[in-house]
Amino acid sequence: MNPVYDFIQRNRVIAKIEKAHCSKARNLTLEDFDLTALPDILLNCQDLYSLKLGHNKIRDLPCDVFQLKNLQHLALEYNNLDRFPEALKCLSQLITLNISHNPIKHLTKDISCLTSLEILWCNSCCLTSLPEDIGNLINLETFGSRHNKISKLPNAICSLKKLRWLTLEDNNLHNVPQDFGKLSLIHLNFNKNNFNIIPHQISKIKTLRYLHLQNNEFFSLPEAMIFAMPNTKINLLNNPLQLTDDKIFTNVIITGTENHILDLFGHDSDSSSDNWDVSMDSSDLNYSSTESDSEDEEVLTDIPRLSKYLFNF
Repeated sequence: MNPVYDFIQRNRVIAKIEKAHCSKARNLTLEDFDLTALPDILLNCQDLYSLKLGHNKIRDLPCDVFQLKNLQHLALEYNNLDRFPEALKCLSQLITLNISHNPIKHLTKDISCLTSLEILWCNSCCLTSLPEDIGNLINLETFGSRHNKISKLPNAICSLKKLRWLTLEDNNLHNVPQDFGKLSLIHLNFNKNNFNIIPHQISKIKTLRYLHLQNNEFFSLPEAMIFAMPNTKINLLNNPLQLTDDKIFTNVIITGTENHILDLFGHDSDSSSDNWDVSMDSSDLNYSSTESDSEDEEVLTDIPRLSKYLFNF
């Protein structure tokens, strides 16, 4: 890395952290600073409510991160975490956690300590399974684990009574646990998996309004399950269906234009709608800031960012 760029980046980070500390800021964004670790002075910002550390090169979190005792929203997407940070178990007050796009192979038992979590994103990691300990996240409402290699769900996921939004798109799933019907889901995304039937447990979820099953292995229309879910909008696009009659189900998408699909499934995004129609690749943790920088300062802080390209010699 260019030494001039390194110097500018370090000073930008220090300046932002010092300003946050002095102003007792509740929100701090340190994205795209090429950080490999959390600066020690960051732990002085004990008023932080949300912290965005995405798009860096962080490999782990320090054990004394517990000093950020007011932190409730933490974004760590697009870093170099190759395991679930053990230090997170000390942040039991976290409400939102995003660890997407990190080469994390396993969610360890430490995740069971995060009992306040309402939103958990671990999209595009290297997960092959989910631990039974996930059942301890009793307040979890939204869980996204897209683009992994999960082939089986733990039974404990069925104990998440507050879970409303679940997306497991692009995994290796073909079935669900026996007690899956006990969930109170509104939105369920199983796009790009290996389902060839709709498990009967899903039809027992009376709260379910959106079921995405695009790009699976359905050769025939699962009519019995469709009849059992009259209030659920089911998307079966891009399956190798071999239809033998002209039956029309008003709550099912088999073929159609994009506009027709939007009309049936709604236009709202999951971040702004109670229906959570559209699954996002990775969450945009949109925390409203109580402290906003001036436009002039925004321009000035962007100039050093461009130095990455201007001083590349």
